[in-house]
Amino acid sequence: MTAVEAYQNAIVTGDEDGIAGYLTGDVVVESNFGRAEGTEAALALLREPRIAGLLAAGPHWTEPAETGDTITVTAQLPDTAPFSGVEFVFRFAGAKISRVEQQILPAAPVPPAPLRLTDEINSAVNGALDNQTPMMIAYSDDSGEIHLSYRGTIQAYSDDQLALWARDPEGGLPRHLAAHPKVTLFYHDPKTRTTYTFYGLARTADDLETRTVVFGNSHPREQQMDFRRRGVAIIVDLDRVEGRAASGRVLMLRG
Repeated sequence: MTAVEAYQNAIVTGDEDGIAGYLTGDVVVESNFGRAEGTEAALALLREPRIAGLLAAGPHWTEPAETGDTITVTAQLPDTAPFSGVEFVFRFAGAKISRVEQQILPAAPVPPAPLRLTDEINSAVNGALDNQTPMMIAYSDDSGEIHLSYRGTIQAYSDDQLALWARDPEGGLPRHLAAHPKVTLFYHDPKTRTTYTFYGLARTADDLETRTVVFGNSHPREQQMDFRRRGVAIIVDLDRVEGRAASGRVLMLRG
């Protein structure tokens, strides 16, 4: 087994004994998650759980490419992974590895799909408050200032719309929508590594039917905060949705 093969095996399986003899005493390892100098530190970095997590899916290793005094191999990750792969560049002192550079590679662009909210997205949005991952909305005012606020009533409204109930009709969000309808909504669940960003145009809806639906689909805690229904319903017509979930990366565009 060559030094490169031993390193590949060690970083996937954690077999430190198989690689220790292939490292120089003053080996240096540079990675996105830290720098190691010396054999012991390099072996410790092999146990970095974030790298191990990426490679746990069983990457496809490219053939080693030799350029001058370096050898480069890439662990190519599945399409559902958040990155396209991890590149390893090795330098040698004789037969032993003296330096390793481990660089995570960005994912290739996702081909866009027609904008249609999936059951997976709807479940995340509608369950955000109970999941302790309330969603955030960003909007702008007349001076161009961007405002961010958490909203517990954000909900899926249709295949290409979100909605929310704003308790204060004179608050900053509903008050500025007529002149500045562009909004961005954000969902993130670190436990499942799920992230969605929604872009669209927001508007208030005054008709009784829409108000009834949006208020009725709001979380009971939020309903109680405005039991007299003095607030306003807001509909967001989505233009773009992007992000990542267990099923893979997402990019949806309105046709």
